[in-house]
Amino acid sequence: MPIKSTSEPVKTPALSHCRFDTGQLSEWIKYEHRFISSTISDRQALLGDAERRQLSALHALLLSSPGQSQAQLERATKLLASISPDPSDLCAAEQYLANRQHQLNLQLESLQQIRDLEQQKMELERQVDALTDLERQITQQREEH
Repeated sequence: MPIKSTSEPVKTPALSHCRFDTGQLSEWIKYEHRFISSTISDRQALLGDAERRQLSALHALLLSSPGQSQAQLERATKLLASISPDPSDLCAAEQYLANRQHQLNLQLESLQQIRDLEQQKMELERQVDALTDLERQITQQREEH
């Protein structure tokens, strides 16, 4: 399962400002699809292959694919930030990477909001339990008098 493109960045003659060409983008998407549909052990091998070959963009895309942990999403965000995709760039690959980075940031913010809401819920449950205990104590004292 080797990765076809072996180096990055690549400049295309027609668009010399592009760091990645559309051929690379196509390969990344195919590779990511293969990654998503693979078994867990194959996923580890594919991730390792991308990391070993130092293909930061592909590695970030794999780390940010569905089903990955928050730590992997955070690592993908750092990798994409190190590539610094420019969303105003006209190159499709850079736009794709910038969009993925934006999506990851939103996903991580959502995960943080979920954690915050879960903490608030636990605190409210604790307060309700404390009030319930207090109510029982008051009721018990009234019954004794």
